[in-house]
Amino acid sequence: MNKILVVEDDQGVGESLLEGLTQEGYQVVWARSGEEAMEAVNKSTPSLVVLDLGLPDEDGFSVMAKMQAIEYSIPILILSARSEVETKVRGLKSGAVDYLVKPFAFPELLARIHLRLNGAPELVSGYGCGTLVANVLKREIFLDGELLELPPREYDFLICLLRAHGKTVSREEIARDVWKSPKRMSSLDNLIDVHVSRLREHLHGDGAPLLRTLRGVGYRLEEPV
Repeated sequence: MNKILVVEDDQGVGESLLEGLTQEGYQVVWARSGEEAMEAVNKSTPSLVVLDLGLPDEDGFSVMAKMQAIEYSIPILILSARSEVETKVRGLKSGAVDYLVKPFAFPELLARIHLRLNGAPELVSGYGCGTLVANVLKREIFLDGELLELPPREYDFLICLLRAHGKTVSREEIARDVWKSPKRMSSLDNLIDVHVSRLREHLHGDGAPLLRTLRGVGYRLEEPV
């Protein structure tokens, strides 16, 4: 089992990553500071590190340099609110394998982690149901071979459903993965209903999957009959 070290001081983001990555089958260690991160690396080298740059005790770049001094080949994926091109370039030149800016879509982070750990493009572009096919890294979804023009939130919602591979996705999971809310809030219920209706408008045609509502449980995509 691949072990992922999440270095993140934000409680909400940390809890969301811990829950989401654990559900995907990863062993997750969560460090809330640079000091905790180094203790985790010294104890057992993780398969991959998801590193925030804005830590409470020291800058993430300093933590990355210390990690590389211990195990240079350890893949480090920077996950930061710093969106400046100069910072991204510095991170990649410093040895990070990837750089993702907050706020982020969890399915995209997951795809990048899959790519770095497995080197398997099919895991990135293999989400599909019926004639609905997605490429997460390119943020593209095709239906019957035609590109769907979706707003970012609808795209993230559909990827969340596709990633479940026909299993039911609860409203709590949707709130976490699509709206980045660690807990389901009643104010999101109406938004979820609206987005479900909008997605159904896009999913038409003989090869389109069915977006099924399971009252009190959640939603799932089903192969067309």
